[in-house]
Amino acid sequence: MAVEGLVWWGGRPVRRPGPLVVVVTAGLDGPGRYAPLLDRLVRRGHAVLATGPPEAPFPSGRPEASLSRLVDEGARAAGTEEVQLIGFGFGGRLALGAAARDERIRVVQLVGAPVARLFDEPELLLSLPTGELDALVRMTGAGRRGLLPEVLGALALRPETLYPLSGLVRVGYAADDPFTPPQDLALLKLTLARTEFRAFPAGVASPASSRAVRRWLVDGTAPPPRRAPFPP
Repeated sequence: MAVEGLVWWGGRPVRRPGPLVVVVTAGLDGPGRYAPLLDRLVRRGHAVLATGPPEAPFPSGRPEASLSRLVDEGARAAGTEEVQLIGFGFGGRLALGAAARDERIRVVQLVGAPVARLFDEPELLLSLPTGELDALVRMTGAGRRGLLPEVLGALALRPETLYPLSGLVRVGYAADDPFTPPQDLALLKLTLARTEFRAFPAGVASPASSRAVRRWLVDGTAPPPRRAPFPP
């Protein structure tokens, strides 16, 4: 099963469309890890769209622009103007950037998402484990590890970008995760109007496959409207 570009539609027709939930994967782990989360969201009755970060070469400027276009297409297909985003890792950075520019996005849930410090400090970025650096090189098309700070440096989100975001932002993090340093958590708390933070145990190898993380994310999605019966 490939997650990128996959659309999962769940439930019967409804009188009032429920929120569209867009899941943006981290791009560094296998897509199969997200299947249990997608399945639970579908069983809850949501229209669910799953995608990943842009493919190499990584776009400069506004890398979340492709996600915004995907939200447009998904919202039209689902017949709703209410959208929620769930983003893992670098997918969370894209989700946050898209939500800051789109009032339809009422809820953003982040898991292990870098916001600024990792992109601002080359030495911190290059101190990531070798496997993650190599995965980033493949994802971005950087060519080699040493070029990653140049390719990813423009991704840092600034307060002036985050201030307009009026929806709820739920932030899941682990204390030992280099993608979510305390400085980023403080930035989100100080600049966003509505936030909720949830600390998960250190050493969670893959947040996407953690039952506790999945439960927290599914609980954070507003329950969709009651399903309308099929016409006789």
